[in-house]
Amino acid sequence: MTSLAATLATSPILTIFVVIGLGYLLGQISFFGFRLGVAGVLFMGLAVGALRADIALPEVVASLGLIIFVYTVGIETGPAFWKSFRSQGYRHTLFGISVLTVAALMSVGVGRVLHLSPARRAGLFTGALTNTPALAAVRERLRDGMESQGMSREESLALSNEPVVMYSIAYPIGVIGVLLCMQLAARFWRQDSVATEPAEIFVRNFAVMNPGIAGRTVSDVLTLHRNPGFVVSRIHHGSGVEIVQPETVLCRGDVVAVVGDEESLERARVIFGEPSEERLELDRSRFDFRRVFVSSKELVGKRIGELNLETTFSATITRLRRGDLDVVPTSDTRLEFGDLIRVLTRKENFGVVASYFGNSIRGTAETDFGSVALGMVLGVLAGMLPIPIPGGPTIRLGLAGGPLLVALILGKLERTGQIAWVMPVSANLTLRQIGLLLFLAGVGTKAGFSFVETLRSNGLPLLVAGAVITFTMAGLTLLIGQRFLKIPFDSLVGIVSGLQTQPACLAFAANLSKSENTNIAYAGIYPAAMIAKIVLAQLLL
Repeated sequence: MTSLAATLATSPILTIFVVIGLGYLLGQISFFGFRLGVAGVLFMGLAVGALRADIALPEVVASLGLIIFVYTVGIETGPAFWKSFRSQGYRHTLFGISVLTVAALMSVGVGRVLHLSPARRAGLFTGALTNTPALAAVRERLRDGMESQGMSREESLALSNEPVVMYSIAYPIGVIGVLLCMQLAARFWRQDSVATEPAEIFVRNFAVMNPGIAGRTVSDVLTLHRNPGFVVSRIHHGSGVEIVQPETVLCRGDVVAVVGDEESLERARVIFGEPSEERLELDRSRFDFRRVFVSSKELVGKRIGELNLETTFSATITRLRRGDLDVVPTSDTRLEFGDLIRVLTRKENFGVVASYFGNSIRGTAETDFGSVALGMVLGVLAGMLPIPIPGGPTIRLGLAGGPLLVALILGKLERTGQIAWVMPVSANLTLRQIGLLLFLAGVGTKAGFSFVETLRSNGLPLLVAGAVITFTMAGLTLLIGQRFLKIPFDSLVGIVSGLQTQPACLAFAANLSKSENTNIAYAGIYPAAMIAKIVLAQLLL
């Protein structure tokens, strides 16, 4: 064992792979139905770091991993984050931040009872709420603050490892406690859960009988109805069938083919008139459809309406598959890498249309690392900016908050001129996983030696302290959300998972509710909860 420890201490590269490899295997082991998942890397890092103090990986490993992780999270969840401030999402966000503030105050109270230092209180808070970026912000703040006071780098690093020790003790119950709370709530409130399936998409034909739209263009008619939720693809006008264009004039007796779900097709019936027995979609003699991948960097981030497909290619996009979900796009829908679109056009246009969109599976996985690096540079710079707190010291978003905030903005913009900020979903998930693994391996090995000593001395009281904070946070969210805010169960468990910023909780909640609303609620509150915990954790210092 001594020889192994000496080898790991002199070979950081070997240490990284040992910790990640064995930690990943540890995370797959089931303990009474619960798996640590990627957090297994943290505990393996603690175990390896406990062998010798000098096994700790260089600080740059954890910092690099953290930046990659939070940036990719922000890029993906940016659109959902800003959308969450509308209507109910705005109320949910304020509610969530209020609960997190209560959890932070509880951390102060529990810390005073147990005589914990501010650094350990902050670590307890981040562990009970399972938030690694907040932990990283605390460590960075401690390290910079101590060095500015003349403390040696070794002493400041030792102090910055104290939150990691508390985090590691509180983390397991931070996950298990939330799962138990949601399971108990489901027994009482399951009737509030509304299981939803993705809306099925159909094609229906309608005869234009509404005198109010006769003689008007399709563009004029659809403009009157904000987000109708359907696409008008073909029209039988006169003697032939044509692709519908914005300037196509509707005449009484025309037959139009409409693509949408049941709800949107009912709106189409009210707009156009009565259903028709004709099946325009079955006539594939002149027009046909193909599924095409979006892999062209020039198109990513652009709205479908900007492409003028009807005029340029006599084509229209009737469906879009993003991830595992088929949707009916609108003219305002922005294209992303990896989108699988269903294009209706003339048969002779298939080749040029496919070339226009890229249609490369490999292209959907490739990433423009120039834009990724530029975005991360902006994020690091943003994290360095001091933010004054009224009546108190300044704080910084740091390497966790800065890249996350910038990524949320860039994820919403999606494109700036020739720079596409978004990246393929597959590449994003891969980079995110790599970043999280590097971060957990780095902080685990650094805190391992002191973690064992703390656990031996007073580990049980600290474990109970973390459990109190976790159960209070989850219980308050569920109780207030259900009893007073009347949030449906499927959305409520998504909010709890988002406040915990814990993918394992989301997976459990989604399986519990069987509803897509759980994922939507999680994505809406996740970024706000992440930033709030980064700020609150620093204020605890």
